[in-house]
Amino acid sequence: MAFDRLCVAFIFFSLALPAHAANRNANKHNSYIAINAGLSNSVGTCASSLSTNATCTEKDKVYRLGYGYRFTPNWGMEISYGDFGQAREWGTLAATPAGVPGSGPIPYVWTWGAIGWEIAGTGTLHISDSLSLTGKLGVLNSNAGTEISVTTSTNEIWHAVVHEYNNSVSSGLGLQYDVNQDFALRLQHENFGKLGTASKIKVSATWAGLLLKF
Repeated sequence: MAFDRLCVAFIFFSLALPAHAANRNANKHNSYIAINAGLSNSVGTCASSLSTNATCTEKDKVYRLGYGYRFTPNWGMEISYGDFGQAREWGTLAATPAGVPGSGPIPYVWTWGAIGWEIAGTGTLHISDSLSLTGKLGVLNSNAGTEISVTTSTNEIWHAVVHEYNNSVSSGLGLQYDVNQDFALRLQHENFGKLGTASKIKVSATWAGLLLKF
């Protein structure tokens, strides 16, 4: 919650900046495509394991593609689609689950992941002509799902999937470097709240992004 309040304060501060402080970047393009890759942290997904010998990680690579528009040099909006978070567990089940062919211990892979849309308001605080602090506050619609895949003793692949859909509030802070009027680089940390109606996994991600301005 403290991170969310900091993001809100940052955006309001950006909106309150005088016009002359924002005119340094007024000649730049207003629209951009954001290509983001990062590392997510899905806290709590490894709290319980399917087997005693399991290996589990709550961090994984994630990707998002977004479109942004600046109404003024200090504030704008961004809509994006892609991963919110991922986690993975793998090990060996001592017994074959009901309905699965074969017998004996079998290897499995269990995954949790969330994907969906996010729309956010953005604020920008210009430190120099090329360097800026960025903030965002938005809402997201996520599809969180769990899947377990096992390889049976008869070499058959069996899997089961469960989906959860919900909305939550997102917030983020970042640092942007404008290479020129056409390209920018951005490093950003973002909180997505608790995803999943039942699992309620708290997810955050740190992104490295390339902005293609037009």
